Amino acid sequence: MKTHLVLRIGEIFLKGSNRHMFMNQLEKNIRRALHRHADVRLHRFHGRYTVTCEPGQQEAVIGVLSRIFGLTSISPAVVVEPQFQTLSDTALALVQALPQKPASFCVKARRTDKRLPYTSIDLERDVGGVIHETCHIPVNLTRPDLLVEIHAGQDLSFVCVNRHAAPGGLPVGISGRLEVLLSGGIDSPVALWMMLKRGATVNATSFYSPPWVGDEAKQKVEALCRVLRPWGGPNKLHMVAYGEVQKILRECRPHKLATVLYRRMMMRTAGLIAQDNRALALVTGESLGQVASQTMHNLIAIEQASPLPVLRPLLGFDKYQTVELAQQIGTYETSIIPCADSCTLFAPDHPETHAHMEEVEHAEAGMDLRAMALDLARNAVCVKFSEDGPRRESP
Repeated sequence: MKTHLVLRIGEIFLKGSNRHMFMNQLEKNIRRALHRHADVRLHRFHGRYTVTCEPGQQEAVIGVLSRIFGLTSISPAVVVEPQFQTLSDTALALVQALPQKPASFCVKARRTDKRLPYTSIDLERDVGGVIHETCHIPVNLTRPDLLVEIHAGQDLSFVCVNRHAAPGGLPVGISGRLEVLLSGGIDSPVALWMMLKRGATVNATSFYSPPWVGDEAKQKVEALCRVLRPWGGPNKLHMVAYGEVQKILRECRPHKLATVLYRRMMMRTAGLIAQDNRALALVTGESLGQVASQTMHNLIAIEQASPLPVLRPLLGFDKYQTVELAQQIGTYETSIIPCADSCTLFAPDHPETHAHMEEVEHAEAGMDLRAMALDLARNAVCVKFSEDGPRRESP
């Protein structure tokens, strides 16, 4: 017998006449994510989806679906005929089979087939009464420990008592392309994940500084990309060898501006790569006031070097919020692996926290900044990610 999973969507329901675009993209993403699971079938009904699979596949399929943006929850369901007594008996059997007795419950019913000789309220009242009298579980209509859900429809009728959380948001691919400046730290992978949640197609650019920083920096960023791939991205990672240019910028005066200058060149280079990838904006993991380079003055000075708008989804987060989210999405353990990176290399002892554009422009005078950025972008190594694993391409 096949296992049935009910998939629910969230804010897509708020869309108007273009809702079909969001639904089509979500369906495409679900099918792509499940393509490796044989004998799994996706069906659409009444603005929701069901998936059928073999019982032995259920855990793995739920694991895949729980990382698809646009879905809010997944429930294993028992599909039955829409007779009142059958629905009631099935609901009671599912509650009795639970490994632990819930502290409270309620029944939520939806009757979409108006030809049936009962109403949604009838189902909720009478099925709830049977469960209460048989199992002696208190009813709580506002904050139940267990939600028993019944759907009685013309095409499909089912009962379910368990929900697995999904991330919500919008389906990846519906909101345009973005380029994320991805480091091996905690913040930028979380920023990338948040843009996936808002439906963006995401690529990444990362900087490492040979010969002062070894291959472990590249390997760490690639590992973070692999963790994020089940969520929908990134599709490509450009690794930029930044050490020689960073050494040149270190010699600029005043030395306290070095970090700002490093970040400005990163913006120029990532912007060129983004434009080549037809991205609409850059994304960073910056949070206001978190470190010296992220004061308001410095953020403004750094952003002015970018040829594209800069999005900062973590701007109002504190570190604890970012760490908590990194733990939830699975990037934290990789991010905290000790590793030198370009952000800390050649950092001044007393970095500027209130950069003024006059000083910045004076420090950069005499250098062909665009030529330097073009050279960095052209020589970047591209790593493409697919279901078969990463594949490197020469610049």
